[in-house]
Amino acid sequence: MRLEELVDKNYNLLSDNDVHIWKYISSHKKECEHLPIEQLAKKTHVSRTTIMRFAQKLGLKGYSELKVYLKIDNTTNQHKQTGTEYTYQCYLNYMNQIKESNLNNIIELIRNAKNIYACSTGIIQHNVVSELKRSFLIIGKLIYSIRTMNETYAYEEIITNQDVVFMVSHSGENKYIVNFTKKLKAKNVTIISITAKKNNTLSQLADIPLYVDIPNIYNPLGPRHEGLVNYFILIDFILAKYIDYHKRRIQSDT
Repeated sequence: MRLEELVDKNYNLLSDNDVHIWKYISSHKKECEHLPIEQLAKKTHVSRTTIMRFAQKLGLKGYSELKVYLKIDNTTNQHKQTGTEYTYQCYLNYMNQIKESNLNNIIELIRNAKNIYACSTGIIQHNVVSELKRSFLIIGKLIYSIRTMNETYAYEEIITNQDVVFMVSHSGENKYIVNFTKKLKAKNVTIISITAKKNNTLSQLADIPLYVDIPNIYNPLGPRHEGLVNYFILIDFILAKYIDYHKRRIQSDT
């Protein structure tokens, strides 16, 4: 039985808060599939206990089982959608999510950093770092890229706790970038991670974990296709919010 069917079946048991929770989940299905209960509670302005009770009213054991149903629904809907529809919805949902995100802490870190570095693993992630470098030059910030693990040994000595380091990894489980991050954390260096998967080792080590939602499309002609646009959407929003931040500072000084 689909999650929507469980809601319809038990609708008479739901309170106003329950309906509010369901409206949020149904409008953000892909996001909520990976959302911890504490974050959903914060986004819906209810308690953790209220969300647990909502799941139980649907006949589920708890929030974990609700997310299982949600994942099944998302997978089923993905197969029904065309690749174009699925990709469009994925990018649209991510843009809405990033637009509402408070990135002020990142803006302050970038503004105050003595030096900014970016370390990446894989061809795609190297391209992301190249875009970071290009974009940040517009705001007068130079990013030093660390492209090979052999370079990390030298940078371990150079990087200080006055610097900020972006770690860009698809899975967040690459042992070289994880070990490099651990060594920098021992020196109290601020780490911002960018990964395509949540709840990974790198994101847990990072001071600020950022995620990108990547559309994964079935391809009858070969390997599955993974869209990369959200990496660059994230960079654009960070840059735009940085520029907005400085506009406000200039206006407040005049």
